[in-house]
Formats: sequence, structure tokens, C-alpha cells
Amino acid sequence: MRKIAAFGLVAGLVLSSWAIARALTPAVWPEARLRALPGDFPPGFGVRRVVLDPGHGAPGNSGNKNAFCRDEQSFTLELAEELASALAQTGHFEVKLTRRGSELTPYAERIRSADAWPADVFLSLHSDVRGKAEPWQPEPNVTCTRSRAAPGFSILWSDQGDRAAARLGMARAFGHALEAAGFLPYAGADYHAAYAPDDAQRGVFVDRHAPSERIFVLWRPAMPSIIVETHNALDDREAQRWNERETRAAFALAVQRALAQALDGRPAQ
Repeated sequence: MRKIAAFGLVAGLVLSSWAIARALTPAVWPEARLRALPGDFPPGFGVRRVVLDPGHGAPGNSGNKNAFCRDEQSFTLELAEELASALAQTGHFEVKLTRRGSELTPYAERIRSADAWPADVFLSLHSDVRGKAEPWQPEPNVTCTRSRAAPGFSILWSDQGDRAAARLGMARAFGHALEAAGFLPYAGADYHAAYAPDDAQRGVFVDRHAPSERIFVLWRPAMPSIIVETHNALDDREAQRWNERETRAAFALAVQRALAQALDGRPAQ
């Protein structure tokens, strides 16, 4: 009996230690709560022009399908509309979307419109697809694909052309602001040689496709441009979090913070 009691005591202590350690280990995205960190606009910042590009929604290009079979072009349009409203409400941004409703707008037309406005920054919103996808059923009689192998955001930029320094500053500001808000920076394992990680900010990657294959919206606009891959669309946990008001509100504040820093020429902080 004494041995049994002693064993039970040891087992209880082990379980208690495990529970305490787990309680003390901070949760990370996509389980963690996010932090609402507003931007700091310096005196004289004024009103800046921002083009929000809801990724895809071009002829023959609807983008990926997420873990719940939703088209990327629908997700990015909804997010861009909400973000445009949040930025405009600060009084520091005039915002223009590259497409609305059911429009199918070629990318070249989006760039021409941004150049003609002219905008101060071109921000293209996307979701990514990473990891080995497996079929699953989010609801009866509906089969989609998912992968939980590679969650997190990534910021893509190009060092091609004469706006490279401004693009890098913008990319780092966004990476820093999103990480500070609690979003997880993607480490880049699935990017291989297509993108190279930044040496100063996690989640930031420079385009390393062959010169003839480099992403059009990263080098063509006259103003600094970046792509924000908000999350891995195949990760059902992330897809669900991005449907939450809290997530989109935290994202909008992070974008506001990044723009305030980058457009003012300040380093990310």
C-alpha cells in the first residue's frame, strides 16, 4: 500500500509540474490572443494615399481555396474593404481599392491606376498555401484540403529597381508590427529558393524568382509596394481566426502602425 501511495504521490507531482509548466508557457498563434497596438502619427504626418489591392480577382485568377473551400479572392476583398474603412477613420489615410464587388481587374490595370492617382504605397493582400495538404470534411458532404504544418504571416518585397530601400523599410515595418501584435512570422521552409529570408526581421522575404518570373506587383509600381500573406489558408485554425473580428481589428491596427512608421521614414519599433 505504501508503494502504491508513494507512486500516486510521485505521479501527482509530475502531473502538477506538467500543468504548471503548461500554464506558464505562453500561447502562440493561432491559439494566442492578439494585442491591439495603435499607430503613433508624428506631427506633420498629414494624409497619405494608400492603394489596397485585394489579391487575385483577376480574369482566370481566383487564387487558392482555403481549408473551408473558400476562394482567396473573396477573403482578400472582404479584408481589404474592412481595412480601408479602418484606415480612413484615422483621418491620416485616403484609401483606394484596386477592385470592388464582382469586378475582375487585370493586375496591369491596377498598377496603372495606382500610378495615375498617385499613391504613396501599394499594399497587396493575400493568403498563402503551404505544407502537404490532406483531404478533410469541415462539414458533412463537403471535402476540402488542409495542412497545419506551416502557419503564420509573410511579407514579400522586391529589391529590383530604384525603390528597393523604401520597399525593404515598408516590409520590415509590417513584419515588426504584425509580430508585435501577436501574429506568428512564418519561417519560410516551403519557400525554398523562391524567396530569401530577411536578416533583420522575421517573416520578411525578398523575391528570388528568376528575373523574368518575379512578381509584377512587387517591382512595377512607382510607389513602394509589398505583399502581405496574412496566413496559411490551408490551416483551418488560422482560417477560423481570420474570420474573427478581434483578428481583423488587430491586423488593421498593425497596418496603421506600420504605415505610420514606414511612411514617416522611421525604423520599425
